[in-house]
Amino acid sequence: MTKEKEVKKPVAKKTETKPATKKAATPKSPAKKTATKPVAKNQPAKKVEEVKIEEVKVVETTEVTNVSSTKTTKSKTKKKKKEKLKLNFWKMTYMWLPMWNMMRKAKKISKKNLKSPGYFSEEYCYNFVKKAAKRILYVSDITVKCEGIENWLDRGVILAPNHQSNFDPVALVALNNFYLQQPLAFIAKKELWEDKKFGRFVRLMDCIPLDRKNPRSALEAFKEGKQLVVDFRRSLAIFPEGTRSHSQQVGEFQPAALKVAQMANAPVVPVTIINSYQVFSKDRPKHIEIKVVFGKPIMPLKHISLKTEDLTKNTRKVIIENMEKWVDKEILLDHKTINKINLKNREDFQKAGNSKPKKSKEKKKLKDIFKVVD
Repeated sequence: MTKEKEVKKPVAKKTETKPATKKAATPKSPAKKTATKPVAKNQPAKKVEEVKIEEVKVVETTEVTNVSSTKTTKSKTKKKKKEKLKLNFWKMTYMWLPMWNMMRKAKKISKKNLKSPGYFSEEYCYNFVKKAAKRILYVSDITVKCEGIENWLDRGVILAPNHQSNFDPVALVALNNFYLQQPLAFIAKKELWEDKKFGRFVRLMDCIPLDRKNPRSALEAFKEGKQLVVDFRRSLAIFPEGTRSHSQQVGEFQPAALKVAQMANAPVVPVTIINSYQVFSKDRPKHIEIKVVFGKPIMPLKHISLKTEDLTKNTRKVIIENMEKWVDKEILLDHKTINKINLKNREDFQKAGNSKPKKSKEKKKLKDIFKVVD
């Protein structure tokens, strides 16, 4: 019995010493950690603390990046708000009511067509948009002059213009005469449908939304564009740059932007737009003259065998050449004379070489009126 008691005593001591070692490992006595043997047990705790500190730092850095990104987005939104169309004050004194009525009517037509499609005919909607473009040009003191409009063929065509500002579609719509060409359609960014002003007019035309963040939406847009060109014989306008340049320089084209032309087997017309960036610039002149030059069409027999990258390069070269040629030259034909053309005078206009007809009678001057006849 004495031996059993003696054996049990050291066992009891061991049980007493074990909690003592655990107490030494508590964070209350950091000085004892170095002296005690179980240093290896406490090392992972330090690593966990270091990992937590690193995670906190990462979270802080992500918060900083999110704050910086929000600041950049706010700055971008501010820049977009600054782009306002300057209007002539004296013209707006008697045109504010027609302009307000135009915006109200566009909203009404778009809502009715969404509820019951076909309530307003396509011809009515296109003519309404064209009248709106003319009024905007008149109120903002802008004239659109054109050269080589005979290259805009009366069939399903793809127009490839450079993109200087948001006013480029207005200039093209103002030049679109239904007696000479087919109605216009656009592949535009998706954000325009959400805009209160542009969204009203975009819904009245055959426009295709494009989500620039999603690459699959480009294929769907190209398929819809092919149907418009082949089945409905629309003249589809695509901006191959993808974004605005805000200057006279031509940016780089997206390599697959003109894939629709090869899909639809349609000719490509390179279009150069000049001076449209001045519309929203700070140093805007009082009167702006936008020049639109239509180059010779690239027929499908030539571009079907080419790659899409080569096709975009060729169109870009033509646009740059026409810009260098017509920047300083005067163009006589403007959008007012083009819109006066009907079925009666269409042949006379084509025979004259699509130039502005000269008036036979000279206008009298004030000096001639007050001359004394002998």
